[in-house]
Amino acid sequence: MAIRLNTKSMAAPSIASALRRSLLIKIISKHAPSKEDVASVIELTASKVVEALQAQSMTLYLVEGNDIAFKQIYYSPSLWSDDPKKESKFKEMETKLLQLKVPKGTGVVGKVIQTGEPVFFQNTESQAPMMTSMAKTTGFEVRSMLTVPLKTSITLGAIQTLNKEFSAGTNGEFTEADLKLLTEVAEYSSALIHRMVDPKFQLGAEDMARFVSKLTDLPLITKIEELEIDEKLVETTGDAIIRREGIFPHKSLGPGSVAVVMTNPLDYAKRESFSQATEQSIDEVKVVSATLFEALVKKFFKDSKAASNDDVDIGSVTKVISDAYDAEAEGGEHKAVDLESEDSAPIIQLANRIIEDAYISGASDIHIEPMEKDLLIRYRIDGLCQEKLRLPKQVSTSLVTRLKIMCNLDISERRLPQDGRIVFKKYTKKNIDIDLRVATGPMNYGEKVVMRILDKQKSTLPLPALGFSEENLARYRECIRQPYGMILHCGPTGSGKSMTLYSALAEVNTPDMNIQTAEDPIEYTLPGLNQMQMNRQIGLTFARALRCYLRMDPDVILVGEIRDEETAGIASEAALTGHLLVSTLHTNDAPSTVTRLAEMGIEPFNISASLVCVCAQRLLRRVCKNCKMPYEPEGREKQIMEKAIGWSGQIFKANPQGCPVCNGLGYKGRVGIHELMVNNEKLTEGINKELEVAELKRIAMATGMKTLHQDSMLKVKMGLTTVEESLANVPPDLIL
Repeated sequence: MAIRLNTKSMAAPSIASALRRSLLIKIISKHAPSKEDVASVIELTASKVVEALQAQSMTLYLVEGNDIAFKQIYYSPSLWSDDPKKESKFKEMETKLLQLKVPKGTGVVGKVIQTGEPVFFQNTESQAPMMTSMAKTTGFEVRSMLTVPLKTSITLGAIQTLNKEFSAGTNGEFTEADLKLLTEVAEYSSALIHRMVDPKFQLGAEDMARFVSKLTDLPLITKIEELEIDEKLVETTGDAIIRREGIFPHKSLGPGSVAVVMTNPLDYAKRESFSQATEQSIDEVKVVSATLFEALVKKFFKDSKAASNDDVDIGSVTKVISDAYDAEAEGGEHKAVDLESEDSAPIIQLANRIIEDAYISGASDIHIEPMEKDLLIRYRIDGLCQEKLRLPKQVSTSLVTRLKIMCNLDISERRLPQDGRIVFKKYTKKNIDIDLRVATGPMNYGEKVVMRILDKQKSTLPLPALGFSEENLARYRECIRQPYGMILHCGPTGSGKSMTLYSALAEVNTPDMNIQTAEDPIEYTLPGLNQMQMNRQIGLTFARALRCYLRMDPDVILVGEIRDEETAGIASEAALTGHLLVSTLHTNDAPSTVTRLAEMGIEPFNISASLVCVCAQRLLRRVCKNCKMPYEPEGREKQIMEKAIGWSGQIFKANPQGCPVCNGLGYKGRVGIHELMVNNEKLTEGINKELEVAELKRIAMATGMKTLHQDSMLKVKMGLTTVEESLANVPPDLIL
């Protein structure tokens, strides 16, 4: 593999940044490296060598059995600057060498690999014959040479560099300082290369931290004592944010600016999330090992003498409760009878710890479900419910009652469903500013509680980050800039409709726009928006809010959901009278939204006149970038892809074993798929004629609409998700 980089550009800090970012995020903690990963590590190491030494030529060798193989080669453009025709000769030489293997012990490289000691040649009188001999092989004058081994417990290979660039302010010869630098690069790269070529080799947390530090040119912290720690800053930030983002702030640098330590400083998504949650920008970063990071968190949030009841972890609380309900409890600190009250300390702690733990785990919902023999706690993470813990069934009543108290519900009513809201910062000393939308309902073995986590510290994502294809994004942006009309998003609960609407509002939100929202509940708060919380108990409904807004000179109106005939009628009327109205609806796809509106009593000509676009959407699980496996689809999978998008080739599937990054699931995060139906003359004509949904779908597809199934297959092609995940959420289109 040859590196094609301009040496002048190599001096800039951005040289290998793209390589480093993709590599580090891809392979940190990866337990099943692929051939692709090995090549990436070698390429990254080689680019770092060229960058650091300003070498005119570089070759990286690896031992393969009894041979030494050429793995990476670099020739500087300065070698053919006086004669551009020489470039093709160097390319031919690269190609030949990359296919070449030589027996162990051959030449200078063989000696270095055999002895494990570096070799440094300069163009001195005694070494001139050696340099002249090398010039015949390389095709250019050799002024100096460095060769260092790549070794851990074994010698893996070697790195050899020839000549220093004259542009680097030297006479073209390496120095002792260069030898020391190359040895250092080889030392910290060797452990990771060994990890890639031999999955059984265990890379320690300290070795990984050293590698990350060197490749990012950031300081490495090996002891807590090396840090200047502002305890008040740590306490204000809170362990929930520190654990969730993997970022430990240790010093204030000024108003709204902090210095932090991280295990992976190139995880910019975490850095952005931390800055949004704390309103502090990260202006200084140091690297720590995962072990030291955990020690820092434990020191300040568990081992502190001032630890309060608020610092007890969920495991400790569940153990106390389980022990208390043990059939033969031995009269410990807590008895079962003590836990029957919702005011009991362990019950209060349990309710808080469940919510905090779910938030840190990245859950969107918490399910508390009474079963026949126990109480089941589950979290919904990335769209799938996962069991977290089981508790004695007897704790169910007191825990549910405690949660009802937190959201001001009627604790005596257990026969009817109830809805409420928990403002969690009232109940925790930690820096967790979330609300929870709570729904209770009577089940076979008791009351079930489901809590939707509404993170007020999270802001909306920009539209390009939501998974829109380039074509759909351009068309959608045109729609949201229309002066009037109706934009509808449809899909099941949890399909990302609200996030998309808020992101659209954030994009059009300017000082000259009056944006009014009617929501139930308010999920995100955006500066510059006028947001109203619905309250059905006092008669504040979507329809009433809409009537109010029409008298408030709005430019854009967001209605949380069109649920009934009255709201639909007023929404359509608003869209026809000079306002841009955005809302959500529960339908399976975009064309069936037209039928749903007609069923609500809106005349077809009003629908066609007011509708700007309908966007149906779903969220699919992202296949883990760290451990996804490439393969060629065959049979039905191949047919489905060819039929949907007319494409066949390599795609990815989830690793059944997963990896530490995705917690062994094979999937991490979610990506949106969209079916964007933009109104046009043909669709207007079809709506007015009251055509069937299938007919409207054909018209929409003929005028540029990609169906949910087609968009999901495009995401499969891009390596963002899998065929299995796509088909589990969106069936193939019958009319394709």
